[in-house]
Amino acid sequence: FSTLYNTYKFFALYANVDGFTGTEPQVKLSERPEIDRWILSLLNSLVVEVETALDDYEPTRAARAIDTFVNDNLSNWYVRLNRKRFWAGEMDNDKLSAYQTLYACLKTVAQLMAPYAPFYADRLYADLMAPSLENSGYASVHLSDFPEADTTAIDKALEERMSLAQV
Repeated sequence: FSTLYNTYKFFALYANVDGFTGTEPQVKLSERPEIDRWILSLLNSLVVEVETALDDYEPTRAARAIDTFVNDNLSNWYVRLNRKRFWAGEMDNDKLSAYQTLYACLKTVAQLMAPYAPFYADRLYADLMAPSLENSGYASVHLSDFPEADTTAIDKALEERMSLAQV
């Protein structure tokens, strides 16, 4: 959990400074940088993988997939390679895209891990949702809908290219 916690703390630090709430108009996927499209593709592939594993009564496989996504891809690649985007001066589309991408990843991970770490997932979800206006009546992560994969965001060729770059 320490890697996920550190990733959230990084996000929260800069989001608070810049006043990001999660309610800003979404940057279209096609207008986002390739690295954002890559992590969102992996995120949606993760949702499919977790749902499949849970449907097959294999919770360990699902939990390991979440762990791999957070440790290997979200923290060690996405956040590391995008720190400068969060440090940029003004809130332009590139910086907004970085915030929205990391926010979506953290929120979805909280929802996916809720069956495994109910209290931690609820705290992470509550902290993420607190600044948003849509959350005026907070509901627990356990009352949110389980994430559904956006198959239009999955780009296996992009995932493969990034996998090769990581070697």
